This record gives sequence, structure tokens and C-alpha cells, in this order.
Amino acid sequence: MPFEELDRERFVADAAALTELLRNRFNQERIYLYGVSWSSIVGIWLVQEHPGLYHAFISSGQMVNTVENDRLGYERALQHLEEQGDTGSAEKLRRNGPPPYGGDNIVAPYVDYLDVLNDIMGTPRYSLIVPVIPFFVPEYGYIDKINHTRGLVNSFNAVYPQLEQLDFVKDAPVLDIPVFFFVGRYDVNAMAPLVEEYYTMLAAPHKELVWLDGGHGLGSADNQDVFMDVMLTRVRPLSGAAG
Repeated sequence: MPFEELDRERFVADAAALTELLRNRFNQERIYLYGVSWSSIVGIWLVQEHPGLYHAFISSGQMVNTVENDRLGYERALQHLEEQGDTGSAEKLRRNGPPPYGGDNIVAPYVDYLDVLNDIMGTPRYSLIVPVIPFFVPEYGYIDKINHTRGLVNSFNAVYPQLEQLDFVKDAPVLDIPVFFFVGRYDVNAMAPLVEEYYTMLAAPHKELVWLDGGHGLGSADNQDVFMDVMLTRVRPLSGAAG
């Protein structure tokens, strides 16, 4: 499929088709929808367009407003580099300027500051981990392992500029199913204050914000335990599932 065909409509249609497959396979009228980081965006879109397919929406690393989030992240990365005395890397960020970025290849300037944010959170840099991950995936053939990073780069270049107008505070103030946000207190990738702001104004039949002691996503085993406990004791009963 050409990369230029990647857009909101395609992602939502594909995810809805996968939902139908799962509903049929497991003979369920509704299923649970979980998104993390980028897929938390697709998750909100899905809930807006197909609320009847899901018991609840659950996310971690929830994205709310990509431009505002990226500008805050850029500023935090620059501040960190200056505090660490890394004048060379700080100057590189200044030359890039604040996001959003344009052009045919926008990955590099984003990765420049996102890698710093990962350093702050104590997680591997994208420039290090992304090319390595596919080599630990047994389902990938050799060509798949090689093309994995190229595919991510091309997808990012095609999709990310489409998110410049994304603002769920404005465009998704109401969701028609229960919502659970798991938020890392120290998440500087999906900025926790933006998630908290969105949660505060969001109207939903039921909503909960669950704070985690960490950064982006679920991370540690302790946070995964919290996630499982909430899913079993608060999400399932709310949705009418057996305990």
C-alpha cells in the first residue's frame, strides 16, 4: 500500500475491521479497546466513530494535542541538555528549532529531542532501540527485519504532519463509553499535564485517571501489576463482565 494512503480514515477502517474479526472469533458483542502513545490517538478516533463496539477505552501514554505536546517536549529536552552542560546537543536542537517540522524527512529533528526525553525517563533512545527491536521478533523474516525501520520512517513522514491539527480537548470533549487513562507521573513524551487537562474536561459515562510511578507507557513490573489490578477489579465489573 502506498504510504500516501495512510490517513485517519484508513487507520480507523482497518482497526474497525480487526475489531469485527475479534468480536466474531470470540463471540462477543463488545470488546475492550487499549491504546498506547500513537495507538491512543487511533483509539479515541475509533471510540468516536464506533462506540457500540467497545466496553471501555483504556490507554497509557495518551496523546492529546501533538503540536503542544511536542513543543513542551522540545523545551524540556533543551532545558535538560543545558542543565547537563551538553552545549553541542543543545545547539543542534536550537538549529532545528521548535516543532512542528516540515519537509520530506521530518524524522531526524523529532528524534533529536525525543531521544533526550527518553534519557530523562531512563528508557532506551529511539535511535538505538528501533533498528534493533525487529531482530528479536521471531515472526519477522530477514527482509522484514531490515525493512522495519524504513517502514517506520516512511510511515512517520506520511502520517505525523496530518496530526498538526489534533486537539482532543476541542475535537473529542465527549466519549460515549467508560474511559481509563493510565498516566506516568514522569512522562515527558506524552505530557502528563495535557492528559490531566483533557481528563478533567472530558465527559464520559465513567472515567478514571490512574497515576503510575513512571514515564511513557506501563514500564515497570509494578505498573503492569497496577494495570492488571485495575483491569480486573474496576474495568471488567463496570462493563458487566464476570469477575
